[in-house]
Amino acid sequence: MKRKLSTTKKVLISILLIFVLIISLFIFAFNHFSSKVERVEIDRSAVTETGKEPAKEDEDVISIALFGTDFTENEKYGNLYGASDATMILGIDTKNNRLKLFSLMRDLYLDLPDGSGNKQNLNYTMAYGGPELILKTINYNFNLTVYKFIHVSLRTLPTIIDKLGGIELNITSDELNYINSYITNIDNENGTSTEKLTTTGLQTLNGTQAAAYCRIRYTEGRDFKRTERQRDVLAALFEKFKTASITDLATMMNDILPLVSTNLTNTEIMSIASKVLSMGVPTIEQSRFPLDGKSEMIATDMLHLTTDIEETTKDIHKFLYSLD
Repeated sequence: MKRKLSTTKKVLISILLIFVLIISLFIFAFNHFSSKVERVEIDRSAVTETGKEPAKEDEDVISIALFGTDFTENEKYGNLYGASDATMILGIDTKNNRLKLFSLMRDLYLDLPDGSGNKQNLNYTMAYGGPELILKTINYNFNLTVYKFIHVSLRTLPTIIDKLGGIELNITSDELNYINSYITNIDNENGTSTEKLTTTGLQTLNGTQAAAYCRIRYTEGRDFKRTERQRDVLAALFEKFKTASITDLATMMNDILPLVSTNLTNTEIMSIASKVLSMGVPTIEQSRFPLDGKSEMIATDMLHLTTDIEETTKDIHKFLYSLD
C-alpha cells in the first residue's frame, strides 16, 4: 500500500521543483546570452610571467582589466585593436568585501616586458600587441597578475549606453564648453545626429553625449580628470545594472553582449557575477595612478608620462589589496 505524502512534503517538493526549473532556465538563458560575446583567447600564463613574486594578497582579489579602444580598426599594426584610451582595473576583494576600480593613465611611459629596455606609452601597447601585450606590460611594471579582460570599442560605447536608457551625469560649466564639439566628432564618426547640451547640472545623457563626456580632456585636470570621467560613466552603468529588473536585464544582455569581447569563460562569468551579487556592495571605490604629484610629463617624439615605478606599484597594491 502506497503512503500518501504529507502536505508539508508536497509543498517542499513543489518548491524544490520550482527552484530547479528557475536554475535550469537561468543556465539556458546564460548560455544563450554568453554565446553572443566575442571570445578572445590569450596565453594567460605568458601575460603573468613577470619574474617577480606575486603579492600574497593576490589570491583574495579577482582582477579584471577593462579596455576601451579608439574608433578604428588598427590595420597599421596588423590587429583589430586601436590604442587603449581607457585602461582600468576592476578589483573584487573577496576577503574584505570591497569593489575597487582604478585607472592607469594612457600616456604612462613603461618598460616593455621583453627585457629590451625599450619603453612605450601604455595605450599604444594595445595597438601594437592587443590584450596580451598590454596585460603583460601592466603586470611586468606593477607586479600584478591580471589575465582576465573585457574590451569595448569606443565606437560602440554610445550604443551600449543607449541600450541602458542613458545615464545621469553632472555637467559643469567647464565641461559644457567642450562636450558639444566631441558630440559632433562622434556623430561624424558614427554617422549619427545628436542633440547638443545647453545646460549644466545633473541630467540624463544619451550614448553619444556620455561618450563625448568620456573624451573631454582640456578642462582643469586635463587627462587626469578624463580618467575620472570614464570611471564615473562606468559607475553609472553599474548603478543601471543593479537597479534593472530581470526582464530589463535580459533585454540589455541580448543587445549589449554582441558589442563586447573578452577572454572570460562562461564558468568565470557566472562565478564572478555570483560573488559580486553575494557581496551586496553598494558602491565602487575609485582611484587613478599615478597619484597626484607622482608623475612628470616629458616630450620626445610624443608626450610621455613618467613615474617612479616602485612607488606607484606600492600605491596600486595598497589600494587594490586594501592594505593599511
